[in-house]
Amino acid sequence: MLNQILHIGLDDTDSKDGMCTTYIGAVVVDKLKEVGIKLIDFPYLIRLNPNWILKTRGNCAIVIRVQATDEQIPIIKQITLETVEKLAELHHETTNPGVVFYQAKEIPEKLKIFSKKVIQDVVTLEEAEKLAREIGAEIHKFKLGRGIIGALAAIGETLKHDKTFELIAYRTPNNWGTKRRIDEKSVFKMNELTFPETFDNLDPTTGEIRITPHTPCPVLYGIRSEKPIVAQKAHNLVKVFEPIERFVIYKTNQGTDEHLREAKVTGIKPFWSVIVKGTVSGKPRVITGGHVIFKMRDETGEIDCAAYEPTRKFRIVVKKLTVGDVIRAYGGVKPKPELPLTINLEKIEILKLNPILKKANPICPKCNKRTKSAGKNKGYVCKRCKQKFPKEAAKLEEIPREIERGLFEVPPRARRHLAKPIVRVSFPKRAY
Repeated sequence: MLNQILHIGLDDTDSKDGMCTTYIGAVVVDKLKEVGIKLIDFPYLIRLNPNWILKTRGNCAIVIRVQATDEQIPIIKQITLETVEKLAELHHETTNPGVVFYQAKEIPEKLKIFSKKVIQDVVTLEEAEKLAREIGAEIHKFKLGRGIIGALAAIGETLKHDKTFELIAYRTPNNWGTKRRIDEKSVFKMNELTFPETFDNLDPTTGEIRITPHTPCPVLYGIRSEKPIVAQKAHNLVKVFEPIERFVIYKTNQGTDEHLREAKVTGIKPFWSVIVKGTVSGKPRVITGGHVIFKMRDETGEIDCAAYEPTRKFRIVVKKLTVGDVIRAYGGVKPKPELPLTINLEKIEILKLNPILKKANPICPKCNKRTKSAGKNKGYVCKRCKQKFPKEAAKLEEIPREIERGLFEVPPRARRHLAKPIVRVSFPKRAY
């Protein structure tokens, strides 16, 4: 009858037809509560490496942490596995769920390290299976079972350094795949009353509502927040014209920049997300499709940086950079055939603006007018009083820059789940 701590991880239950891992996690949570199982924390929604080619649509894994007796544990496992088998659309080739059960009061360091690697790098199924054997985790593979990688990673993520919350409301199954019926004015009002303690509700550049997905999944909307009580308040402010089947509040690593690592240019590997400090070494240029590309360099080498068309006004800032500007670039590196490695920008910090100097004709001290060229290598002449000046009289003047130092980000419509919005950088963190 002793109470045990059981960690339940699940992943890769998404499908192109719309099923999502967060919904299955929410169903499992509700079913466990119905039979009297006590959760010891909010369920966790953990976003994984956004650059990996085999990622699922939202690329998230779920972990549910419960306290249970020895007699309850078999019931918990049965509920979880039956729910995954029933709801995961296993007929899809790319849906390969994995479920992991792990009994432990503390998360071992090797599992935390594994979790970090899954969020920032590439991990094989063999690595996950080996780790599971070493720590005594129980794994269940459906089909290829690739989901055990994310399931283990979710269990290993403790969110000790930073966290946010997301309240997700789900539709009734008969409405899946239909247009979401939501009062848009209520979303604007909710944002007005809760921002910045909720964030990414709207895209200010377009007025687009960002809490509703555009896929046929069960999600009606998701509200991201700093505290669960604020997420609940925001949820109460949103008006909808269809029934809500259930909702859940997840604790999550969304909006934390956990996918990023500091790197030198020559150390960057494909599928990483990086923070690189360097100097602009190639003038920004616009290529086909409206994308803006420039080169940056550090002491180890040179790499391309890109602001793609969906980043909209963010590209205006990028286009105003010039050679010699010192910046810090944030973004993912996704390899493309026959193209050099490129940092796909999520944010850019301008640390130092390089002065742009222009040769200026001297000013006539008598007339206080700018002189004109007297001809090639003939110096300058004042058109009013005819006084002449040698060519050495010209001076270099600094041209005002059209940008300032600071941190700039892509708009919410182009922001990755893990990318930390600027509003969170300065927003004071509070306990919940």
